[in-house]
Formats: sequence, C-alpha cells, structure tokens
Amino acid sequence: MALGTVRFAWVCFLAGVTLGQAFIEEIFQQFAGGGGGGQQFHFQMGGDNVFEMGGGGGRRANAPKWPKGVSDKISKKFSWMKGTEWNWNNWRNVKFSKDGTFDAPTNDCARGQCKWSANKGKVFILWGQAGLHELEIEGELPTEQDPAKLAGLMMRGRRVSDNDKCHARFERVYDHEAAALDKDLYEILGLQDDADEADIKKVYRKLSIKYHPDKNPDAESKKKFGEIRDAYEILNDPDKKILYDTGGMEAVKKAEKGEVEKGEDSKANLDVSLDDLYNGGARQAHITRRVVCRGCRVKPDSPKCQGCQRCPNEVRMVNRQVGPGMFMQQQEEVQSKEKCKQDSTALDAQIERGMRDGESLTFPRMTDQRPGMLPGNLILNLRVSKHPVFERRGDDLHMNTQISLKEALLGWSKIIRHMDGRTLEIGTKSTQSVTKPFQVLRVKGEGMPLRDDPASFGDLYIKVEVIFPKQLTSSQQDIAAKIFT
Repeated sequence: MALGTVRFAWVCFLAGVTLGQAFIEEIFQQFAGGGGGGQQFHFQMGGDNVFEMGGGGGRRANAPKWPKGVSDKISKKFSWMKGTEWNWNNWRNVKFSKDGTFDAPTNDCARGQCKWSANKGKVFILWGQAGLHELEIEGELPTEQDPAKLAGLMMRGRRVSDNDKCHARFERVYDHEAAALDKDLYEILGLQDDADEADIKKVYRKLSIKYHPDKNPDAESKKKFGEIRDAYEILNDPDKKILYDTGGMEAVKKAEKGEVEKGEDSKANLDVSLDDLYNGGARQAHITRRVVCRGCRVKPDSPKCQGCQRCPNEVRMVNRQVGPGMFMQQQEEVQSKEKCKQDSTALDAQIERGMRDGESLTFPRMTDQRPGMLPGNLILNLRVSKHPVFERRGDDLHMNTQISLKEALLGWSKIIRHMDGRTLEIGTKSTQSVTKPFQVLRVKGEGMPLRDDPASFGDLYIKVEVIFPKQLTSSQQDIAAKIFT
C-alpha cells in the first residue's frame, strides 16, 4: 500500500472515531437529560451548522419564547437560587445564572436557548426545544443563600409537554455575589424609594446607634449593623446611589471593577439678566429628562408606574458559541427589563456675584438616565440679556445720559437707581465744571463686583450727550454774543 494511501486511511479512521464519540455523547445527553426532549437529535458539524431530526425539518431552531401566562420574572423570594448549581435527574449538573440564563450541557443551552424564572411559588425552566419545565421546592422555601442550609434541598416537577417527571438536587453555590445583587438597600434602612440625602443620613444615624455592636454583641445584631453600614455607604455616595437606583447592585459591583460606562455630557443655555450677575443668588432652571423608574422594578404594579415605558436597549457582554466547545465573548444589544419615564426637574442654579456671560454651571449626573450607566453632566451656559441702562465691559459698567446745553454750561445733577436698588447721584454741580459733548465721567467703585473678590468693584463710566437747541431767537443770540465776548 502506498504511503499516501496509508496516511489517508489513518486520518479517516481518527476522524471517524472523533465524530462517533461526539455522536454518542450527544445521544446520551438527549436521552438522559429530560430537557433535551427525548425524541429529537441534534447533529453538529463544524461551526454553527446544526441539523435536527424528529420534528426539526432540517431547519435551525428559533429562540424559544415564554408561553402565555408564564412570567419571565425572578421574584425576590427566589433570589437565593441565583448563582446555584443543581444535579438534574441524577445525570449532569445545571446552573441557574443571575441574569435568568439556564445552563445545561445540551446544544440548546449552548446556543443560548435556555432560560429560567421563578415566581408564584414555582420555578420555570424554558429548556430550548424541549419546552417548559415546571418545578416546586420541597419543604420550606429558603430565605437566604446559605450553602449549609441548602444542602440536600430538592425540587420536583414535570416537563409540561408530556408530563415527564423531573427533579433536581442542590449541589453548590458557584456565584457568591449573584444573590447579594438583589439586596434592597432602601428596605434595609426602612426608607421610601424617593428618600433624599437628608432622610438617608437621619435614618442611618438612628439605626447605627440602635444596632451598634457595642450595645448589641449578639451575632444577629452584628449582621444587621453590617447590612445597615453597607447600605449607607452606597446610598450616601452620589455615583453609587444613582447606579444602584438605575441598575441595582450589579451596576454598583461593575463600577467597583471599573466596568461602568458614563453617558455623554449635555449643554444648554440659561438666560439671566445683568442684575442676576451683579447681585448673585439662585435661579431655577427647569429640565425634562428620561429617568429609570426604580419603583417599577421593586413594585411593577404600583400606580406610580402607569406612565412608565420600557427603557432603551442595553449593551451587555454575552458568551456565544462559535464552534464545538468554542465560545466567544461579545457585545450584544439586548432589550432592557427596566422601565423609564420622563421626569420634570427644577434645578437651583447658584449664580455667584461677578459671573460673566458664557460662564457655565455644572450639574453632575443630570442628563438622561440609562440602566446601569452613570449619567453625564448637564452644563448650563449663562446667556446674559441686554440691560436697559447698563452695559458691562469687563468688570466696569458703562451707561449713557443726556443733558441740555444749559446744564452742560451751568452744571447738572441726576439720580439713577443701581442694580442693587441703591440710588446714586451723578453730575457736575458740585464741581461747577462745564461738560463737553460726549464727555465720559468716571464713578469709582460703582461697576461690577469682582468674581474673586465680591467686596471689590469695577468702575462706572457715564458718557454724556449734550443736546443743543435747534435754533436761537435773535434776543438769545444777542445774549450769547455778549457772554462769549
């Protein structure tokens, strides 16, 4: 036999063994799992070329959807199940992920077609083409994720399509942060969802005294004190608080790892008067923006959530199978589970004395919200309207006034009202000097307050226009002639 023929035969033999092993392994998975359907076989060759028999018709399966009447929500009572691993039907282990993904060693689940939810006292598993499985926890429902207390826990149920019985036994916790992500920090502190900074500080002081370990050395009080302290540390931090409000503990954990995105800053104009810049003070600015409704996540049936709509799609990192045993992490736009609404907010814009046209005020985290993202800053640029009397040039003020020829020659005096309400006398009567046309008078210290030193001021400059008479009578001409000879 030629050498090339021998090599070809050996390669074919190895390929046959590999394919045969994969085929047998797949058959065992389908029969033993209970979730594979029992009557449907999947053959996978190379990348994503999947062929199905026994009902598949040779077409690739579509992602399954939850049947009508079955919610995709995982209620708080079942938060302890997130991140747990169970043995299924004495076969293989399966995992209940924190995001509602159900992971089992079958092709359906490898292609992202398996999900789970838990509500109304039951656990629901949507296992690819095998369809819906419905189970209940045996005995008392756990209230926390304590591996020692969960040991030996069982749940039993059926596959809805054919009533085939199934069961699962708790094995271990593989994601110890998953259950903690459902903590309600407001509930721990006994606060409403819309509690402000003052409420949070007040309640924390009260609870920290009540449960402080120095007064309560028992283990339960120490645990309660730790929960109160941890909740306050998050809600008292502006960035962490808004991440928690919009994306829960998962967003806070991502921020601690430096994995949270920040929204873009937004700019707008705030119309102010020169009086505002002279006197300083607060101005209200009204904005409308999109906010994530935390109340809808906690109490979706609340009347407050009637006007809420689904938030924009979110971008998440997901694992996708690109070949047998090969997975790739990639970004994917997924439908948000959070609800959003339009919210009108009044901002107190604090204007400092001496600020200038074009300067800006920054309001952190006040742009549109997106779930799990840190909102950008809202930047308000001051736009100063024209003043009827004064014109600002740097730190000085300028104004115009008119006097008659008689006043220009004999002296004049006027009373003006300044922008802070004071009256100011200007003129030349006290000096008995003649005012020239378009002469500029300077009044020291009556200009704008200096930004860095509000107790100091620029100057006020007054341009004087002399109004001449249109004509003189002959007698007036004679008098003028005698005066100026």
